[in-house]
Order: sequence, then C-alpha cells, then structure tokens
Amino acid sequence: MPFLKDRSKVKQSRSERLDLETSRQGLRHKIFNTLGDMYVGEWDYNKKQGKGALLARFGKLYEGDFYKGRREGFGVLSTFMPETNTFTLEYRGDWKGGHMHGKGLRIYPDGSFYQGNFKCGKRSGQGQLWNKDCSFYDGDWLNDKFHGEGMFIFPNGNRYEGEWENGLKHGKGRYFHLDSGQLQEGVWFEDMCVYSTITDIPYRQCSISPSKYPINHIQLQDPEDLCQKQEILALEGTGNVCDYSEESVLNIKSSDRILT
Repeated sequence: MPFLKDRSKVKQSRSERLDLETSRQGLRHKIFNTLGDMYVGEWDYNKKQGKGALLARFGKLYEGDFYKGRREGFGVLSTFMPETNTFTLEYRGDWKGGHMHGKGLRIYPDGSFYQGNFKCGKRSGQGQLWNKDCSFYDGDWLNDKFHGEGMFIFPNGNRYEGEWENGLKHGKGRYFHLDSGQLQEGVWFEDMCVYSTITDIPYRQCSISPSKYPINHIQLQDPEDLCQKQEILALEGTGNVCDYSEESVLNIKSSDRILT
C-alpha cells in the first residue's frame, strides 16, 4: 500500500530518542533512586531482571540474580563494616520473591552460622546450626525453630537425639549425659521429661564427672512390658503423666535412676 511508510527508514524524532535513552532496558550503569540506593545491572521493561548488584543506602549489598524487580535465583548478601571498610558475608544461596528461599548459608552478627534450607526468609526444612557457644543442631526446622527429628549438642558435650516441636524437646528421644556417663531414653513434653529410663553407658568411667556408683538394673519381673506401657501412656497423655508436685520433683532429683 503506497501511503504506508517503512518505519525502519524514518529518522527518529528527538523525543523518541530521549525516551529510548531514559528507558531502563538492557544493561545500565549506576542508576540511583530517590532513596539513595544504587543499582548496576540488567533491566527488562523498567524492572531489574538478570544479573545485577544493588547497594542499599543502609550498607547492604546484594549481588546476583533479579526477576521482575526482586531478588530471585542465586545471590550473595553482604553488610558494610565501617571499622574495616569492607563487606562481610551475611547470606549466600537461593532467593525467591525477594526472600531467602531454598538452600543457603546464613551468617549471624554474633558469629553463629546456619547451612540448610530456607522458606520465605525463615529456616525451614533440613539444616545445621553452629552457635557461638559451641552448641550444634542438625535436623528439621519450621519457621526458624527446631521442629521434627533432630540432634542437639550442648556446650558441655551432652547430646539429645529425638523429636522436637516449636523449638522444644517434644516426643520420643534419647539424652546422652556424657559428662556423667549415662543415657536417658524416654518421652519429653515441651522440654520436660515425663517418662524415662536411665542406664550407664559403657565408657562411664571415662566421663568428665562420672557418677559415684553405677546404676543397677531394673529389678522387675517384666520391665520391658512396664516400660512399653509407660511410654504409650506418656505419648497419649503427655502433659498429665507426671505428678508435678514439689514432693514428686524432689523424689526424682534424689534418685540415681528414673522410671516415672
């Protein structure tokens, strides 16, 4: 049709050229927003997308993948330290929708660090935590708390292996009193043991503070059947199994072996 012109041969107007130059499309160098944040990287239809680096005004530096203006993919988050004039690692791993999501490594201000799974910015799934006080946890997480199956090693070397709920020992578990050379097996309810048996471990005398006398074997006609019934009772009605009166607590504390 003769009245239509080939736009590829038409010279761009000045307004069209300026509009194209100001459009955030492709690779752009040092774009600042009104808040003082600086971004260097790729754009797509005026949104950060692809590879880039974002330096926030409060000293946070993110380097990695963007999608539709948000951190998504793999990226590294660092914090500026004025005293050393350097950046220190805060998080390295997967992102989704601007949050830590997937596998990653998180380092906390006190020197503790976590390696494992994240969901929507919180530790969820399987992961390991090394604390500054030398305690260690390896197991399941939910919303930043121990939840599921896990092992916790205390600063003194004692160890708990078993079930957790909302950050507390809850369910069946085993507590290794390695400082005194004893193994406690039973049921916990909101961090309190409601039923357990305690036996000596084979290397009790090698412990830091071994108990003065070894624990005698349970002198019952059918100890396995009784223990099984007590365990079932504890699991079914955990909160009401033990008598929490002052007298019962004193009796438990003064005993060398526990069968409640």
